[in-house]
This record gives sequence, C-alpha cells and structure tokens, in this order.
Amino acid sequence: MIDNARTLEDNQLWTPIRVYTAYRILLAVLLLVVFLASTEAPMLGQFNPSLFLYTSVAYVGLTFMSVLLKAPLYRGRPLMPLVPVLSDVLVLTLLIHASGGIESNLTVLLLVTVAAASIILPGRLGLLTAALATFAVMFEQVYFALQAAADDPFQMTESGTLGVAFFAVALITRQVAQRLASSEQLAARQHGAIQHLQALNQQVVERMRTGILVFNTDFTIELCNRSAQELFPGTAEGRKLPSCLTAHFRQWEAAPDEQLAPLAADRERPALDARFALLDSGDSHNTSVIVFLEDRARLMQEVQQLKLASLGRMSATIAHEIRNPLSAINHASQLLEEGIASEEDKKLLGIIQKHVARVNGIITDILGLSRRQASSAEKLSLRQIVGNCVNRWREGGHDPALLRAMIPDKLPDVRFDVRQLDQVLDNLLGNALRHGGGGKIDITAGAHPVTGLPWLKIRDYGPGVAPEAVKNLFEPFFTTSREGTGLGLFLCRELCESNQARLDHEAADPGASFVITFAHPDRVFQ
Repeated sequence: MIDNARTLEDNQLWTPIRVYTAYRILLAVLLLVVFLASTEAPMLGQFNPSLFLYTSVAYVGLTFMSVLLKAPLYRGRPLMPLVPVLSDVLVLTLLIHASGGIESNLTVLLLVTVAAASIILPGRLGLLTAALATFAVMFEQVYFALQAAADDPFQMTESGTLGVAFFAVALITRQVAQRLASSEQLAARQHGAIQHLQALNQQVVERMRTGILVFNTDFTIELCNRSAQELFPGTAEGRKLPSCLTAHFRQWEAAPDEQLAPLAADRERPALDARFALLDSGDSHNTSVIVFLEDRARLMQEVQQLKLASLGRMSATIAHEIRNPLSAINHASQLLEEGIASEEDKKLLGIIQKHVARVNGIITDILGLSRRQASSAEKLSLRQIVGNCVNRWREGGHDPALLRAMIPDKLPDVRFDVRQLDQVLDNLLGNALRHGGGGKIDITAGAHPVTGLPWLKIRDYGPGVAPEAVKNLFEPFFTTSREGTGLGLFLCRELCESNQARLDHEAADPGASFVITFAHPDRVFQ
C-alpha cells in the first residue's frame, strides 16, 4: 500500500514537473534568442550585456542537463525539484540585474517560478521559494542602487511590494494545487472503484447460468457471456443476432406484455426461454436490448424436483390405500380358482388376476419414479454403454440378429447417470420390440458438427406412431397398447431431463425413431 501511494504521488508530480521543465527550456532559449537578435537596440541585458549573455548560455545548458538527469534525480526524491527552482531564482535575479534591476520586465518571471514551486514542491517549500525570491530582489535592488550611485540605495518599496506579491502567489497557488491534488486523488480512487466494479460485474455475468446477450438497434451483438454461447452456438460479440432471436424480438416488440412461446429445440441447441428488456443507457438514439436465455431443460429439472416430491407423497398414499386391498383381491381370486371347475369361471378369474397385475405394475412404476435417487452424472463412453446394452439384450433371450448397433469409434463422451441411462435404453428397446412388429432395431450415434453435442438414436421398422398420438406421446398414462401403463416414455423423458438431456420422437419411414441429445460433455450440472 505504501509503494502504491508513493507511485500515485510520483505520477501526480510528474505532470507539473514536465510542464515546468518544458517552460524552463523554452524560456532559456527564448531569452538567449531575443538577446542575440536585438544587437542594435537591445531589449534585454542593456545594463550588463556580458553578464546577460553568459548567464543565458549557462541557463540553456542547465535546462537541457536537467532533462537528461530528471529521471534519476527526481524519481523517489521529493526535494530534488527544489534544485531547478533555486537555480531559476538565482539565474533570473542575475538576468534582472543585467537588464536594469527590478524595474525590468523580467521581474514578472519570478512570479511564475514561485507559483511553479508552490505546485511541485511538498509542504511549505513553496513559501521558502517566495522568501528566497524576496531576499534576492531586495539584495539585487540594493546592489544595483549602489552600482548606479543612487541617493538612497536602501529604498525597499518596490522590492517589498514584489515580496508581498511573491507570498500571495505562493499561498494562492498552494491552495489551488492542494484542491487539484485532492480532486485528482478522488478521481483516481473512483476510477479504481469503477474498474473493480466493472471487473466484478464481468465475472458475475460470465459465470451466470442464464445466457446474457446485448444487441443494438442494428442487431449487432455487443455482449455475449459464456452461457449464451453454450446455449446458442454461433453467437459472439460483433456478430449479427441469429434470425430466430430477431424474429422473437419482433414478436416481443409488437406485444411486450404477452407471454412469448419458447424457442423450439433443434440439433444445435436446446429449447430456450427468451426474455427481452430495454437497456436504458441515457441515449435515446442508441438504445440496446438485453436478452435473457434460459435452458428449458434446466427449468424443467427444477420443476421436476417439486413434481417428484409431490408425487412421492401421493404414491405413498396410493401404496397404502390400494396395494393392500389389491393383494387381498389377488389372493382371494387364487383361492377361488382352486375350487372352481367351470372353464368360464376360470376365464373370469384370469381376467381379474390379469388386471390386478396391471394395476400393481402401475403402482410399482409410480413408486419407482417417485423414489428414484437424484442423478449422479459422470462422463461415459457411448460405445461402452451401447455395448453393455447389447449384452443385456442377448442375456434376456432376445434374437441377437434383430439388434444392430452402429457406433463410430471416435465420439465425445456423454455426461449422464449410468444406471439411469441403462434404464432409458432398456425401456426404449423394449418399446421398439413391442411396437416394431418384431422387426430389426437400429442403434446409431453421432455428434452434431457445429455444437459437438452427442446424440443416440433408437429406430424400429414397425408401423410407427400415429400423427394424432405424437403430441401426447410423452404424457403420463398415455398408451396405445392395452397392456401398457403409459409411463415408459414419460419415465424416459423425465430421466433424460434430470440429466439435462433431451428425448425426442422423430418420424421415420417406415417405423419410428427416438433420439437422445445429450448435454455438452464438458458441462458441469448444478
């Protein structure tokens, strides 16, 4: 802190010292040039030309020497500027004497020296300079009067008046210099605080999970944080706003109070919620717009936690209120079956047992959904995951020739809970087996060329999904099969969203495809 304060003080002094040094050089050269140019009717040095010439030449040499020595002399030595000030007082006194005494116009130059000393010298050294200048003009007046054989050589009225002027200039200049120095220090502290606040704001914006975009009236992006670049690939400062965001902004501009529909997901980015707000910069001709981008998958994940908590309480009640009577019904039907010989009655009991098993399966699925543990994502190899899935397919007694896995060698890792990903793949394969007509099933994988997001596709070659059923495909308890519970695809999407991935249905001819688009492999879930 001491070194910083000293550096700040040096920087504050260097500018006045530079100005004063330039003034001294200009003054010395100008005095010498004026003296040499006026040979017939000298304007300066008329009382003692030789003294004026030698003093002017020496003054020029001293000023140029001070320029060469100012760095090693001045830095870290607050009293060193006193040397050129005292030399100026001495030189100017000699030049005043050579030009006819204190009645010469050169006397005014001493006022400039005293004023400069009050600015560049610390403490009361400015008043010391004023006192030395006063003594110098008094001595010069007495000495000049003695040389000129004046009647009263000790008449000090003019020199005394000059002395009063020297002290007045020193006091006034010192007050002004102190105020300027205080203002400069305050400005420097405020500048440092603003820089610190700006750096802090930049760090906060960069580390926000919400994507932040700022664009101007020309739809040129002025600011784009890291989250916005991840959520909306291709955005960067200086580029044009993407066309879909521009169209979204036009909709908001036309009706700012209405709720905007989310931006649909594609292979490059997830589904996004975009909110706009005008950034008031005080200039009505240069209004910027700020865009807040939220990943709907993350929002859905937060909503899912609340939903699962409510579902857990409901499922506990269902298990207590329904499962026990259901077990009693199933047990009673089995007892009745032992004493009944009629085939029709046995058929009816079989229907009862079948639906009891279906209701029990629904309860089991709901309990499994509500009681499952939170996702513990880790980096996984898609090739290894699919290989394990194929092994489970074979161990389950299914025909190995029906399942074809085509996974490239070089694929980015995915970030997913390994148990949950196995469950999703098993459910999707079982769904493809049931609805695919017993035909072949393909598992393919890849990575998007722009975003680098890995994806995995499971396709069957059955009749596909009816168009009217597509919109309800992932809703709970929606099923197109009499034996289904309607929770399989819903559970798969919930598991994907809890790992910030997406599960989408894609039409295929023939058959149907379900595509898992994983989050960026380097993205850390929070």
